[in-house]
Amino acid sequence: MEYCADHGMERPARDLAGALMASSAALYNQFDAWSRSHAAAMAAVRRGEDGEGEAWLLTGLGQLRYEQDEFEESYARFGDALRLFEERGGPSQGAATALAGMGTARREQARYAEALELLGAALERFGPDADRGARARVLYGIGYVHREQGRGAQAREALERALELYRAETDRHGEALTLRSLALCHRAEGARAQAGLLLHEALRIFGGLGDTFGVMYTEQSLAKVELREGRLEEAADRLRRCLAVARERQDRFGEALVLRTLGEWHLAAGDPGRAREPLERALAGWEALRLPLWRARTVWDLAEVWAADGDGGRARAARSEAVAVFAELGCREARERGGDGGGG
Repeated sequence: MEYCADHGMERPARDLAGALMASSAALYNQFDAWSRSHAAAMAAVRRGEDGEGEAWLLTGLGQLRYEQDEFEESYARFGDALRLFEERGGPSQGAATALAGMGTARREQARYAEALELLGAALERFGPDADRGARARVLYGIGYVHREQGRGAQAREALERALELYRAETDRHGEALTLRSLALCHRAEGARAQAGLLLHEALRIFGGLGDTFGVMYTEQSLAKVELREGRLEEAADRLRRCLAVARERQDRFGEALVLRTLGEWHLAAGDPGRAREPLERALAGWEALRLPLWRARTVWDLAEVWAADGDGGRARAARSEAVAVFAELGCREARERGGDGGGG
């Protein structure tokens, strides 16, 4: 790819960079190789004044930053791509892809109103005749937002449409992702048996694909079902495996997520003292990633630790802080006030 870029072969360089983005370099967080490929290809398309190529590469950079959990920078790169597509009259699919990326970044940041607007615009730009996989990814994001804001019926409707499209495309990875997301809808509503069935189905698919990340995130979700059912030993085994994978793959979001779940495990086991360390480490992770919703969820958990220590004032202040964030972001915990909420 770098040879192509250095020898004036702009289109091959651009295409090879895109192929690398879809390869195992993305799947296994090999960000250095991905970043080098895009930097070389970007220089080539700019030399060749290939505006459309530059826009597509910017979408790749947006995806790279997303995979690195750099959500604000991801949003900015997708926004740059959108401006180029629109200024140069590029393909509507390009603009739709950029809008979808912007919406996905905002979704991760819990900026749900913006996310829904952007994802809705992306779905409209794609249109009914667009690639089924592209529409499925947008519907998945829309379902995710509805779920996090407590609109279970709307979440399931969007996710079931996404599932149908993924299955029509024989996209097993997308199918498994969507099954996991549907399971989280059921879990949020207390339907743990149905959630468990869907999670086991997703786990079977991810395992068959050799998708380590998919297995890790699904096992984390299953562990939360198990700890709520009192199956603590099974949950602990899963969480140990998950933490090892997250650290091996340098997945900062995944590590913070699993650490928080380990803290919840200790709380469920009646040991708030041992919950403190993983919860505090998770809290530091969310602060580094600048994710206020996940930080608030972890602060809510830490309130139980502080209450057990006899620091009732700190616990009450923590819960008040968390509830204020839940209300500001419009997530379902604003109504549940902690309850059985707690997202991923």
